[in-house]
Amino acid sequence: MSEMPYGTLSSSMLWKIFYNMQCAEMDGLEKLSCSLSAEDCIQGLREPSHQEKFQCWLSEINSSDGICLLTTFAHMAQPRRTDIDPEFVRNIVLEIYEVSYVSIATREIFSKVGRELLAAIATAHPHIISVLLDRLRKTIEKVGMVSLYLFKELPLHLWTPARAEVGLIRDWLLNFSLTAVENRLACIILEGLNWGFQPNGCLILPASLHSEVALLVIEAYQNYLTDKPYSGILSEGIKQVSYLANMVRLGQTPESSFNQWAWDLVLRLKLHINKISPQDAWCPRLSSSAPIVPEITDSPTMHPVFKAVKAGIPIGCFLAIDMTTIGHSLEKFCSDGISLLKTMVQSRHLKAVVHILENILPLVYHCQFYLLKNEQFLSCIQLFLQLDSGTQGVTQQVTQKVAQHLIGTSTCENIKLLNSVIQAHILESSRPGCVGAVAVLEFWLQVLTEQNLWYRDKAVLCLLDHLCRAAFLHQQEECLQKLLYQQHKSALGFHGDKGLLSSLMGWIVAGNITPSFIEGSSLTGEVWFAWLVLNMETMFEEDSQLRRCVEHELLSNPAYTPDQALKKAQVRLKLQVVPSLQRLMIYRWAQQALATPADHPLLPLVWQKFFQLYLCQPGPEFGLEVKGCIGRRYFHSAAHLSLLKSLRQRLVEVSDFHHAASKALKVPCSSGEASDGLLTPGTPITQYMTSPELHTELVRLFTVFALWLDDENLQKQEMYLPSLPKQYDTHRLAKIMQRQQEVWMEHVDIERVQYELQEVLSLWSKVKSEPAPSQNTSFSIFTDFINPLAARQRILTHLRKHDAPQGALLLVPMKAPVPDIPTKSLSDEKISTALIQEDLAKLQHQAKLATVRETQQVALDSELLEVLPQLYINREDQLSMQLECRGKGGQPCQGPAHVTVKYSRLHKLDPVQNQIQCLKSDIKQLQVDGVKAPPQSLAEAAVHTENFITALVNAYKLNPSPGILKVGITAFYQIVSFVCEDTQRHPPTRQFFTSCIEILGQVFIRDVRSECKQMLKTILLNRHLCNLLSPYFTPNASPAELVSLYEEVVNTLHIDSGDVIFMLLTKFDLTEWLSVPQPQFSERSRLMEIIHQALCTCGLEPEPEVLMPFNIFCKHWTELLLYQFPDHYSDFLRLLMQSSSKQLLSPDCWRTSLRVLGCSPHPMIKKNKTRSILLSPQQADETIEWLSKYFLKLRLSNGDFRSFGLLSKWGPYIEEVKRFWEDLITYVMDLELNNCSKEPVGSPRLVKALENLHAKMAKLFEPWILVLDTDNTSHPRCSPWLESDAAAAASLVSLYARLMETMHEKFKDRLLPGQRGALWFHLMHYCETCTSPKMPEYLLYTYHTEYSRLPWKDLHPDQTLMNHFFNVERGSPKSCFLFMGELLCEVNWVSVLSDSLSPQLSPSAQTMVVSVLYLMVFLAKEDLSKPESSVLSLLDQSASLPWHLVDFPSYQNVTRYVSTHYPASLVLSHDTSSQHVIKLLRMAAGFGTKTQMLHHKDMTLKCQAFLHLMVQFLTSLDQNGNISLASLETEMEKLLEYIVIFNPPETDLQQRHMATCSLFAEMLTLLNEAGISTAEGLGTKLHSWVEKRARGPLVLPLLTAACRCLASVRHMTRTTEACILSYFTDGGCADQYSGWGPILVSLQVPELTVEDFIQESLNLGSYLTLYVYILQRLNLEQTLLNEKKTLVRLSSWISQVFPSGPPDEAKLFLWWHKLLELLQIQVDQDDTCALDTLILTLIAFQNRLAQLSEERLNSGILGAIGLGRKSPLSSRFRVVARSMSAFLLVQVPSENQLRLHPGTELQLSAKAQQALSVLEQMPSNKQYSELHVSVNQAIQFIKYPDHGLRDSNRLLTLLVNALYTDLNYLDIIR
Repeated sequence: MSEMPYGTLSSSMLWKIFYNMQCAEMDGLEKLSCSLSAEDCIQGLREPSHQEKFQCWLSEINSSDGICLLTTFAHMAQPRRTDIDPEFVRNIVLEIYEVSYVSIATREIFSKVGRELLAAIATAHPHIISVLLDRLRKTIEKVGMVSLYLFKELPLHLWTPARAEVGLIRDWLLNFSLTAVENRLACIILEGLNWGFQPNGCLILPASLHSEVALLVIEAYQNYLTDKPYSGILSEGIKQVSYLANMVRLGQTPESSFNQWAWDLVLRLKLHINKISPQDAWCPRLSSSAPIVPEITDSPTMHPVFKAVKAGIPIGCFLAIDMTTIGHSLEKFCSDGISLLKTMVQSRHLKAVVHILENILPLVYHCQFYLLKNEQFLSCIQLFLQLDSGTQGVTQQVTQKVAQHLIGTSTCENIKLLNSVIQAHILESSRPGCVGAVAVLEFWLQVLTEQNLWYRDKAVLCLLDHLCRAAFLHQQEECLQKLLYQQHKSALGFHGDKGLLSSLMGWIVAGNITPSFIEGSSLTGEVWFAWLVLNMETMFEEDSQLRRCVEHELLSNPAYTPDQALKKAQVRLKLQVVPSLQRLMIYRWAQQALATPADHPLLPLVWQKFFQLYLCQPGPEFGLEVKGCIGRRYFHSAAHLSLLKSLRQRLVEVSDFHHAASKALKVPCSSGEASDGLLTPGTPITQYMTSPELHTELVRLFTVFALWLDDENLQKQEMYLPSLPKQYDTHRLAKIMQRQQEVWMEHVDIERVQYELQEVLSLWSKVKSEPAPSQNTSFSIFTDFINPLAARQRILTHLRKHDAPQGALLLVPMKAPVPDIPTKSLSDEKISTALIQEDLAKLQHQAKLATVRETQQVALDSELLEVLPQLYINREDQLSMQLECRGKGGQPCQGPAHVTVKYSRLHKLDPVQNQIQCLKSDIKQLQVDGVKAPPQSLAEAAVHTENFITALVNAYKLNPSPGILKVGITAFYQIVSFVCEDTQRHPPTRQFFTSCIEILGQVFIRDVRSECKQMLKTILLNRHLCNLLSPYFTPNASPAELVSLYEEVVNTLHIDSGDVIFMLLTKFDLTEWLSVPQPQFSERSRLMEIIHQALCTCGLEPEPEVLMPFNIFCKHWTELLLYQFPDHYSDFLRLLMQSSSKQLLSPDCWRTSLRVLGCSPHPMIKKNKTRSILLSPQQADETIEWLSKYFLKLRLSNGDFRSFGLLSKWGPYIEEVKRFWEDLITYVMDLELNNCSKEPVGSPRLVKALENLHAKMAKLFEPWILVLDTDNTSHPRCSPWLESDAAAAASLVSLYARLMETMHEKFKDRLLPGQRGALWFHLMHYCETCTSPKMPEYLLYTYHTEYSRLPWKDLHPDQTLMNHFFNVERGSPKSCFLFMGELLCEVNWVSVLSDSLSPQLSPSAQTMVVSVLYLMVFLAKEDLSKPESSVLSLLDQSASLPWHLVDFPSYQNVTRYVSTHYPASLVLSHDTSSQHVIKLLRMAAGFGTKTQMLHHKDMTLKCQAFLHLMVQFLTSLDQNGNISLASLETEMEKLLEYIVIFNPPETDLQQRHMATCSLFAEMLTLLNEAGISTAEGLGTKLHSWVEKRARGPLVLPLLTAACRCLASVRHMTRTTEACILSYFTDGGCADQYSGWGPILVSLQVPELTVEDFIQESLNLGSYLTLYVYILQRLNLEQTLLNEKKTLVRLSSWISQVFPSGPPDEAKLFLWWHKLLELLQIQVDQDDTCALDTLILTLIAFQNRLAQLSEERLNSGILGAIGLGRKSPLSSRFRVVARSMSAFLLVQVPSENQLRLHPGTELQLSAKAQQALSVLEQMPSNKQYSELHVSVNQAIQFIKYPDHGLRDSNRLLTLLVNALYTDLNYLDIIR
C-alpha cells in the first residue's frame, strides 16, 4: 500500500482510505463500506477515543507493519498538488506526531521513523512546521528533549515563521534558562532558518526579521553571559557545527555552547546594507533610495546593542558596526567603529572581524587615506595577523596550542578567509562602474607593509603573494611595483629620510649589505611576490644604471671579475649604499629559478627573465664590438660556477617533470618543491590537471633553455641566428637578445591560476552561504507515479537491451568481361554516353584508391621519421671497479682501490621500439596492398573504352557524317568530365585519359568552328585541365566569334587563373586575324575596348601570376594600334588616359605604347637632331591640344583632382607621361624651327612662332603644375599637387624647365638682342600664374627650385617685366619676390641699359634705370643677412650704371622705402651688402667723382634726401641706444666728408651757397635730434672738423645752416664761432670789410632768441660772433642813437667777459677797437650833457683793461689779498691791455675831464703815473723781456703829447700789428 500512487486520488477518497487504514483492524467490515462519506471519516478521526484505540493498536502490532502504515500515511500527504486538502495533511502530520512523540506507548518505537516522515512531509508542505510548533508548544512537557531532534531534522530552511511564532521563540529564548528545552529549541529553530538569499537576489526572510533576531540574540546574550565573556580563541576554532552537536557531543557547558551559537547565528544574519543587497555595495546609492540606518544612541530599538557596547561585549561591538551608522558611515567608523573592531580582535573573534571588513571596505577604497592614516586600524590588522598566524607572545602561544589540541583546529584559518575577501573585493572592484582593482591592490599593499619588518612575516608574505597573483591576472602589476619601488628607495636611503635609519640599520645587522624585500636569496612559497619584487628591483637596477655600468666595465676590461666590475661601477656611479655582488639581478633571477616549484605557472617567466640578462649583448650601446653574450662573465667564482651547474641540472629536472606530466603520470613532489606555507597560490586545495599540450610545450621550452645555457658559442661570439638549428628556437632567442620585455604569456597556465583563484574565492563563499540542508534517505522513499514520462522511460530502457534486425544479402549478376561495341552507339549520343559511363567511373575509382594509399604511405613514413630519434636516450649509470697496484718501495699493495665511475649509457626505450615495429608492419602491409594486381574489371573497362574510341574514329574517317561527329564530340567532353585531381596523380589513369582525349580532340574538336566556344567554356570550367585541353582550342578557326571568345577569356581573368589565361591567349593569332579576314573597324574597336578592359583588370601592378597574360595583352594592344595607323590612335589615346586617371593601367602598358609610337626611352644625345615619332605634324599639334583640354577638364571636373591634383592618381605613370610630353614638345619645336629656318634673324614670324610654342607647352603643363581657378565659391582655387607628391611634381616641373631651356637654346641665336625670348615669355607666364597672394609655399618651393636652373643671364628684361616684378613685390608671397630678384641679379644690366648711354635718350631708358635702382634696393633688403649671394654681383654692377638719369621724385621714393624697410643699423653695418646699399644710394644721389662729368638731374635735392636718410637712421639708432658716441661721431664725419666732395651743378655762387647750405642743414638735424650729452659730443666733433677741414666755400654755407637749423643756441654760437675762425684761418678774402663781408651776409642771428644767443655767446667766448652781430646792427641802422646803444652794449659785454686763454684773448681787440671808434664818434658830437656818461664809460673800460692786465686774478678771497691764481692770459695780451689802460688814464686826467685836444701838456693823474711806472718796469720782468720793443713803443706813444683820445685806436693797431701778426680776423683794425 505504501507504493500506491496516491497522488492520482481525489481528496475525499484520500480521507476514506486514511480512515479505513486506521480502523481496518479495530472496527468491523460493516463500518468500512464505501458508502462512508468524507465528512463522516473526518468526524470519526477527530474523536479522542479513536486516537486512543489507534495508538493502542499500533503498540500491539509488529513494528515493521506500523512503520509501513505510517509511511503510507506520509505518502498520502507528500505529493505536491494544488487541490490537496490542507486539513488532510494537517491531520496526517498530527497523527504521526502523536504516535511518534506524544504517545508513551508508541514513541519509543516510532520516534525515529516519525521524525523522518515528518521531515519528508514538511519538505513538500513547509507550512506544517507551524502546525508542529503549535502542537509542540502544548505538549513540550511530554515530549521533552526529543523535540530537539525532531526540529533539527525538519526542513526549517523552507519555512518562514509568522509573527506569533517569532514571539513564541522570543519567549522561549529569553524566559527559559540555557539548560531548558524551550531555550535550546528556540536556538535550534533560529539556527535552522534560512537566512540566505533567493535566486533573484532577495532575502528569503525579511530584513526586519534579521534585525529582530539579532537584537533578540544580543538581549539573550546579555541575560545569560554578561558576567562570563567567552573569548574567541575557542569559538573561532570550532567550525560551524550545530548547536545541538556542540551541546551534546562536545560536552561543552551551556554557556560556551550558547556563546558559539550566538556568534554563528549573528554572522549568518544579513544586518549590514552591503550584505542585504551585495549588488549595490560597490555602487554609490542615491540619498533618496538609501535605506535608513539607525543610530546606536538615538534609536530605542538599539538599546540592547548600545548597552552591550558600553559593557565591552564583543558580539555587541559586532552588531553595533553591522546594524548602525557606525558601520555604514566611513567617518563614524573611523571615529567610533575602529575601537569596537579592536575590541573584537583582542577578544579573538577574528572571523567576525573578516565579516566586518568585507562590509566596510567597499566604502574605503575610493578614499583610502581615512584608514591608511589611522594607526589604530593598522594596529588592528597587525594584531589580527599575529593572533591568527600564531606569532604572538609565549603565553598566548601556549594558550593557542592548548586550544588547537582541544578543538583540533589549525592556525591561519581566518587569514585564509581574509585573503578570500580581499580577492573577492579585487574581482568586484574591477567591474564596470567600480573603483577598479588598482585601488584595492594599493590599499592592501600599503596596509600590509606598514608594520616593521613585514617582509619577515609569513602571514603578510602569503597575503602579498595572493595580491601579486591577482595583480598579475588583472594586468595591474605596475601599481604594486610603484609602491614597492618607493619603499625600496626609502629603505636604501634615497629620499634622505632620517626616520628610516633604524630600518636601514636593520637591513645591515641582518647581514644583507643591500636591502631587499626577499629574505635570503629567493622565495619558494611566495613566488608571485618574488616575481613582483624582482621585477621591481630589476627596474631599480636599470634606473640606477648599475647593471649598465657593470656590463660596461666587464666589456672594457676582459680580465675583470664581476666583483671588480661592481666596485668600479660603485665608484663611477657614487652610490649611497654599497651594492653586494649577490644582489645583482642576474643572480637573483637565477636563485629564484632554482627555488620556484616545477609546477608553478610563473616558472617559464622567471627563466625568461634570467635569460634576458644571461644572453644580453651590450656591446653596441657602449660603442664596442659585439663579442657574444655577457652572461657567462658573471659566473666566474667557484660558487657561481656551482650555481650555473645547478641551473643546468634544474632545467633537466623541470623538463623531466613536465614530460612525465604530459603523459599523465603521477609524479611525487620532492621535498624541495613541497609547499609548507600558510596557503600558496601554486598549490591549490584540490588537485588541478594541467593540459598535456601545455606540458609538452613547456618540455620543449625548457629543452630550448637548456640548449641556450649549455652553448658556449653564444657567449664567445656573435651568432648569425638564422643559421642555428631549429631546436634553438631562434625566434625566441632573437627576442631575448633584443631585450624585448614582453613576457611569454602563452607558457603560463592561466587556467590553473584562475582555478586556484576560484578555490580561494570559494573559501569565503562557503562561509557566507547558508549550511546545506541535511540530506535524508527519507526524501527518496516517494515514487513519482503521476508523471507518465517516467513509465515511458522504463519501457524504452528495457527495449534497448535487444539487438537490431539485420537485412538480407544482395545478389550480384554476372556479365561478359568485354562486351562488343554496338554499331548504333556510334551515331546515337545517349547510347554512346551510357556505354562508356561505367567504364570511366571504374577507372576514376581506381585512381582515387591509389591516391588514398599514397597519402597513407606518406603519413606512416612521416610518423616513423618522428619516432626514430626517440628510440635511444642517454641514461645515467655507474660502475664500481677494484684497481690494484704493484706496491711501492718493496711494500705490497695496501688493498685495491674501489672506484665508482658515473657515465651516460645508451638505453633503448621499449615503448618506442614497439611503436616503430607497429609502424613498419603497417607500412609493409600497405606496400603489399599496393603491389597487388588491379582487378580484372579495371582492365575490362579500359579495353572497352579503347575499343569504342577506335571504332568511332574509324567510322568517322570512312564516313564523316554529322551524327558520328556529334557522338565524338560528346565522348570527348564525357571523358573530360571524369578527369580529376586523383586521376592526374595516378600515372596509369592519367596516361589512359590523356590518350583518349588526344585522339578524340585531334579528330573531332580541333579546327572545328562550332566547338571553339564550347571548348573555351570547358577549359574555363576545368582550369586544372588547361594543359590537357588547350591544344584543341583554335579561336582563329571561327573569325566571326574571335572577339566574343577573346572577351570571354578576358572576363575570366583572375589572379588564380593567370596560367590558364596565358595559355588561352597564345591561341589567338591577331596578326592572322587582321590580315586574312580583315575585320571591320567596329570589330577592331570593340576588340581594343576588350583588350583595354583586360589591361585594367591586370591592374596598376600586375601580380606575378598574371604577368604573362599582361604581356600578351600589351602585345595585342600595340598590334591593334599599329594596324592601319592612325585608325585607332584616338581610341587608344582616350582609353589610355581614362584608365590611367583611375590608376587601372600598369606603367608597363605606357612604356609599350610609347615605344610603339616612337618615343625614345632615353633623352637624345644630340639635341639638334629631330625626334622621329609616328605622328605627323598635324597629329602632334592635335594630340597636344587634345591632351591639354582633356587634362584641364579632368582636373576641374573631378572633386578629387580639384583637391589633390592630377599627381594623386597619375603618380605611377609620371615618368612615362614626362617622356611622352618631352617627345611631343621637342618634336613640335624642331618642326617649328625647321619651318622658320629661312626667316631672317629677329623676324616677327620667329617671335610669333616662339610665342605660340610657349603657349602650347604652357597649356599642356597647366593642368599638371599650376593652380587653377574653379567655379566653386568655397574652394575657388585648386592646388596642382599635395605636399606628399612633391617629388613627382618636382620632376614634372623640372621637365617643364628643361623644355623651356631647350626652346631658349634653339631660338636664342635666331633673335636680336632685346627681343622677347623664351625666358621672357616663361617669366611673364610665371608672374601671371604663380604669384597670387595665397599661393602655397610648397608649390613655390618646387617652382623656384627648378626654374632657378634656367640660364637667366641671357634674359633681357624690359619695362613690362619690371612692372610685373614690382607687382610681385607688392602683393605676392615673399618667396616669389626673392626668386625673381635672384634671377634678375644674374642679368647683365650694363648690357641691358646700354641704350641709356646713347646721345638720344629715350624715356623708357630712364624708366629702366629707375626700375633697376628699385630692384637693387628691394633685393638688397632681403640680402642683408646673407654673406654670399647673387645680389652682390648685381650691386657690383652699380658703379657702371647711369644713375644720373634718376630724377628726384623717384630717388625720394627710394629713400622713403629704405627708411621704412631697412633697419637703422644699415649705416653701421660692415657687411658687403650694407656697404653696397649705402654706396648705391650715395652714387644715385650724386656724391662721387665718376658722375661729376655727367649732368646729374636734381643732384642737390637727391643729395639732400640722401643726407636726410642717413641722419634719420643715425637719430633712430641714438634714440634707441643702439650706437655709441664714437660711432655716431664717425658717421657724422662721413656725412661732412660727403658734403666736402659735393659739387653742385649750379654755376651761380649764391645758388651753390644755398645748395651746400641745404646739405649742412640736413646734417645739422643730427644735433637737434640727439640727446644732450650726445649733442655735446657731436658739437665738439663738428668744431674739430671745422677747424681741420672746413675752408673757404664750405664755411659760409655751414655758418648760414647753423644759424638757420640748429635748435640749441649753445650749439649755434659754438658753431658760428668755429666757422668764423676757420674762415680766417687761410686769410679770408679782401673786401671793404677786410674779409668780414661774406660773414656779415652769411651769419643770421635768430631774431626770436637774440638775447639768449648773445648771452650764450658771452658765456662760451664766441666773441667773433658777437663782433659780427655788432657790425650787422650798425649796418642796419646808421644813427647816433643806435651807435650810442651799441657803445653801451659793447661796454657792458667788455665788463662781463674774461677770456679763457690765449686763443680767445685777441678777439677782444675787435671789441675794443669798435668801442673806441664809437666813443670817438660820440665825443665828436660835442654834447656836453653826454660827456659825463662817455667819461664814465671810458673809465669803466679802462678799469676793465687794468683788470685784464693783472698777472694774478683778483677774484675771490685770495684775489682780494693778492694771492689769486695766475692769469690765463698771455704776456703779450697783458702788454696791450696795460698799454691801452695807461693811455686812457693819460687821456682822462680827472673823472669829469677828457683830453680832447692833442698837443697840450700832459697832466698825469696819480693813477696815470702809476700805470706808466708799471708799464716802464715791465721790460725788466723776465716774462716781458721779449716784448720790450713793443712796450717801449707803447710808452713813447702814450707820452707823446700830440696823441689824444682820437689816437687810441692807432695805439691798438700799433700793438696788434707788432704782437698779433698771425691772426687774419684782426686785419679789420690793422
